[in-house]
Amino acid sequence: MPELTLTFIVSQILMFVAMWTDFLSMQFKNRKYIFGALIISAILISAHYFLLDKTTAGIIVTISVFRFITCYFTTNKKYLYLFLVLNTLALIFSYTEVYDLIIYIGLFVFIIWNFQKDNKKMRLIMMLGTAIVMSYNIFIFSPMWVVAEGSFLLSHMIGYYRYYIRKNKLKNYIIEQ
Repeated sequence: MPELTLTFIVSQILMFVAMWTDFLSMQFKNRKYIFGALIISAILISAHYFLLDKTTAGIIVTISVFRFITCYFTTNKKYLYLFLVLNTLALIFSYTEVYDLIIYIGLFVFIIWNFQKDNKKMRLIMMLGTAIVMSYNIFIFSPMWVVAEGSFLLSHMIGYYRYYIRKNKLKNYIIEQ
């Protein structure tokens, strides 16, 4: 368990702010708004990991900043493969502990999510990736990050419900009338 140093406290504060931008991101339906919020969140999250001396996670999330910027503009699959390679290289060159594989797998799922044109499919894939990354943060003991991932997962579920389940229930109700 880490000591409550200033660095640790600052890392947790960054995660608290990132948690809110993550939560808000999944409440948008517009792709550009989603990725705009995720860019801000990823910058804060990467700083959080570097402050905790989790270099592999920090590098991979820093790559995510650039991935989110790319996804803001395109869903072109050639960039999907580019970011899969970049994340794999980041893992190879910075691997230090077995937990690094968990964050790598979670972000591998996120990369696939990022390049989906179908918003519904995108949200389902993202829920899986979020659960994987949450387990990583349990292992490295980052309480704010676990709470943040939990709220992000909740936000996915709320957004999914709002845009796909409730909308279909309302549509079916109107058709039945």
